Amino acid sequence: MHFPLPSNESERLESLHKLAILDTPSSPAIDRLCRITRQVLDVPAVYVTLIDKDRQWIKASCGANSGIDIPREHVFCNYTILHDEVFVVPDAHADQTFAPNPYVVGEPHIRFYAGAPLTIRPGIRLGALCVTDCKPRDLCPEKAALLRGLGRLVVDELWLHYLELTGQAVTQEVPSSEMGLSFDFETPKYPTSDQIRAARGLLNWSSQELANAAGVSLASIKRIETMGETSVRKWVLSAVVQAFEQQGVRFTRKPDGLMGVERVRRDELNPVS
Repeated sequence: MHFPLPSNESERLESLHKLAILDTPSSPAIDRLCRITRQVLDVPAVYVTLIDKDRQWIKASCGANSGIDIPREHVFCNYTILHDEVFVVPDAHADQTFAPNPYVVGEPHIRFYAGAPLTIRPGIRLGALCVTDCKPRDLCPEKAALLRGLGRLVVDELWLHYLELTGQAVTQEVPSSEMGLSFDFETPKYPTSDQIRAARGLLNWSSQELANAAGVSLASIKRIETMGETSVRKWVLSAVVQAFEQQGVRFTRKPDGLMGVERVRRDELNPVS
């Protein structure tokens, strides 16, 4: 059976292997997300899948087996990782692409499928959080949004696995005494990981304190500081920048193209005439 490949398949596989998540033991957090997904979407089976070169490995599941391999040529998730939206097959029997699939013709007799891609950074989709049913059904926009949101939580857990594996998940303080009051870094459009760390140092904030102030997860902060600003969504960066600005720390751009980090003193914010 033929299956489509993402245009960046080599880069996708490289990212998957770098994450070192394949063939790892079960994760209580991801297992819990599977159970939540099953409950809120009212489906019999939920899977967290990761797609390797020739196989799909099921990291976690609810209502089905996990820790098993499926030949890649037979998996629905090949189509989910082609785009950022939830991919839905209302009735596999009525779809010429999936009707001959052995998992449609035989056990578990899949009729309905919906999958949210596990996107670790723009364009890089490692697998899916997907749900199936043995009878045809639709997925309303509200439930599709729920599935997509739960998929993002799974991605956070995958990143936490990577950070723990590489020893980067421990919260560390950055002493302000070791850092000055201003820093310059060459940067693209958004603040870089160096800038975020420097701004954090100005306030003597831990990663957890920044996460709390910005209202984002610790995993998101660690992701920015280790993988760069393109590893998170723009709203996360905006929340981080706003948290710093509320403390008088600003990111500035200089005429020569360099970005600066500066702390504005209280007397500068409220000058006395």
